[in-house]
Amino acid sequence: MTAVDTAVRVLLWSTTADAGPAARSAPPEGELTDPQELAAPPPDVTAVLTGLAARTAARLRLDALAAGERRPVGAGALLLAAAVGGRARPHLAAETVRAVPPARSLWDVLTHHAVVTPALPHIGDAALAGRLRAASPLTALLDRPDPVGETDAELLLEDVLLTHPQGRRMITTVYCEAPASPAQALWRGRLLDQLRMSERDLVIDVYEAALLRHAQAHLSLVRRARIGLTAPPDLPAARPVAYWWAALARLERSHRQLLRARSGIGKEYLEGVRLYRQVERLEASEGSTS
Repeated sequence: MTAVDTAVRVLLWSTTADAGPAARSAPPEGELTDPQELAAPPPDVTAVLTGLAARTAARLRLDALAAGERRPVGAGALLLAAAVGGRARPHLAAETVRAVPPARSLWDVLTHHAVVTPALPHIGDAALAGRLRAASPLTALLDRPDPVGETDAELLLEDVLLTHPQGRRMITTVYCEAPASPAQALWRGRLLDQLRMSERDLVIDVYEAALLRHAQAHLSLVRRARIGLTAPPDLPAARPVAYWWAALARLERSHRQLLRARSGIGKEYLEGVRLYRQVERLEASEGSTS
């Protein structure tokens, strides 16, 4: 079995990984022999990549945005798929990821995401997982980046997704969900606060959608964090949850009328605002005594 054979098996797994049971099964494994063939895949393999890109665009409802992309799909996703399939030899798999060129088209962005996202839960080697995450800017943006992938994720957001209604709608839909991990909460909270001045309406859209669709999940995290702030306060545990609310807390101070004009933002948002301000005070107190 060559590296191309391994990659194709993983690509085919990726096409169904979000459809149900396949998402719970591990991706196929295989050898990484003849890796040079990954750089120039045969036409039938290129067709698999093209189909994966189109399906991913449709699933994420980015099809209209992707339709304007005229650059072809590159071989980066094939290299990533080979690395996923060769994960039993993490050093060799990491070298394969190292050969992945930057995503230069939206099709590359979509195929990288389609391969990396469902595979990450099955990658036991932390260094390999970090390399895979860094090679997929959309995965980084929607979940959380490896530190070296932060810039690419931010550029994808600002230069591509925020320029089109479909991209903006996807960000609202994903970012309004309750964070799945502290790292994800910190990343999304930082980006929302970063967008607070230039994309104020979008940021308010995210919080309004959160309160309309996922209020119980968000408020459960807030209440758990506040319980953890009783003496002695567990700031590290509360900080990620609080920071997710940072942009809204600052908008509540500076643009309260804008929030009150939104029918989906009821008074329950104040629980998140209070948590953020409590953490802010505790951090200031901690800083003054250090």
